[in-house]
Amino acid sequence: MGLVTLAAFAFLLRPYRAIAEPDTQIGGGTDLTRTLKLDNKSAEWDAIVEKLSIQRQVQEEERKAAEIARKKAEAEAIAAKAKAVEAAQQKVTVPTVAPVQKAISGTKTAWMTAAGIPQAMWLYVDSIVTRESGWNPNAVNKSSGACGLGQQLPCGKWAGAWNDPIAALKAMTIYVDNRYGGWAGAVAFWNRMHWY
Repeated sequence: MGLVTLAAFAFLLRPYRAIAEPDTQIGGGTDLTRTLKLDNKSAEWDAIVEKLSIQRQVQEEERKAAEIARKKAEAEAIAAKAKAVEAAQQKVTVPTVAPVQKAISGTKTAWMTAAGIPQAMWLYVDSIVTRESGWNPNAVNKSSGACGLGQQLPCGKWAGAWNDPIAALKAMTIYVDNRYGGWAGAVAFWNRMHWY
């Protein structure tokens, strides 16, 4: 509301002076009604207009201050959320395990037997593991950081499966059973997509 509108509004609220004037004769008596007349020269009116003007200025300043505080709070909330997201992303992207190379003995058939993989599945297991790591339990993909027989990503995702071929094969079996319905399904998917 601008000052012109405020002045017009204040004009309507000017105090009125009530004056009793005789009205028409009703039933032999006089009915007095109140007629309101505008008093434009009242000092009281000037004081009211001044008070309204000051109140309007105070309200406008309070509104501006509240708007500034609201925008500041919104900006701080956005900054805090961005900081939290950035911190969460840094936690996710930090490599979880630094692979340690160690000498491992045994053969792939001994490892599959120890992992409890049925001999009927060995051809499928061999197909996947040969493509993933060449049966090297210490294999590490330098570009992605995947590691182990099944190239787990992130490295260390399958607890105990890094450079332990039996643990790796057990973890891989659980993974392919859940995702592809078994080793044969994983190989079929690989043949279609060239990854599993």
